[in-house]
Amino acid sequence: MPPQGGEDSRGYIFTWRGVPVGTVTLARAEQRFTYTSVHLHTREGQVGALTREVKLTVDARGRVEGTESVPQALWLWRGPPRMGCVTGREELTGREGPHCVTAIRGREVEGTMLGTSFRARYDAQGRLEVLEVGESRFTGAAPGERLRAPPELFSEGVPVEGERGALTFVPAWPVAEQLPGMTPWDAAAARALAKRVHAAFPEKGPGAADWRQGGEGEAGGCLAHALRFAAEAAKLGQRVGMVHGLLVVDGGPARPHAWVRVALAGGGVLELDPTSLDPVRAETHLPLALVDPRGSSIEAGERWLELLRGTHRIVRRP
Repeated sequence: MPPQGGEDSRGYIFTWRGVPVGTVTLARAEQRFTYTSVHLHTREGQVGALTREVKLTVDARGRVEGTESVPQALWLWRGPPRMGCVTGREELTGREGPHCVTAIRGREVEGTMLGTSFRARYDAQGRLEVLEVGESRFTGAAPGERLRAPPELFSEGVPVEGERGALTFVPAWPVAEQLPGMTPWDAAAARALAKRVHAAFPEKGPGAADWRQGGEGEAGGCLAHALRFAAEAAKLGQRVGMVHGLLVVDGGPARPHAWVRVALAGGGVLELDPTSLDPVRAETHLPLALVDPRGSSIEAGERWLELLRGTHRIVRRP
């Protein structure tokens, strides 16, 4: 039912494969539903924000005025939705088609939207808490909670306390040394692959290649380099880990970065930064999460969300 006597709203952080890329805000008044997205936007190697907003007039059943379709986010927002199918509409594209719930388990729902599988979880009041669609994940912010927008995190970074020493989080955030299934590899072969990947991207900077499985493209930032390294390593029968973390350059703030971690045949691990080929050192690279580069990472997404909340500081330990 529509809210009475005012507007109801909630914000969500949007992550792709564990990387925070934007926010989505849903707002419902008696006859209006508003969908607003602020997403990470890259152009000519520069990071910015792209804001898009759609306002729809809806009836008491939540249908778009004059149609039998329900806005996709509104259908999911209050729930869980009932078993069966409705005609849903993507807010930003206007594309319509079947949106179906195929299973309900307590506060968790599974189904499909325009043929793509989704999984959603609801709180005790029946509001959407978490939505997973493919490699995307939307996590709700608590009412009244203020979060930094992901574009700000990428462009402005996080302040670093102290002038010298190894980077660390306060409170501490331990990161596993290895993932299950990482295969032992020769250090020289891994370094050689890092050099090939580095050379494969003539242009260094955020681009479309950062959002593709293998980092395909002529221009790409750190994600593209890490994804390409992992894809090429897999062709050689090697499984590596991708590190989500932060990079500090020339005494500046800590900005999101990605690199790779390789298990060594003689024991231990080797970390490589194919974007710059600079050594991965405790004074410059701060790991946040170690993930499988082939899929999404809930842990990484949750840790980035905590960083957006400001729950952890970055300091140097002499």
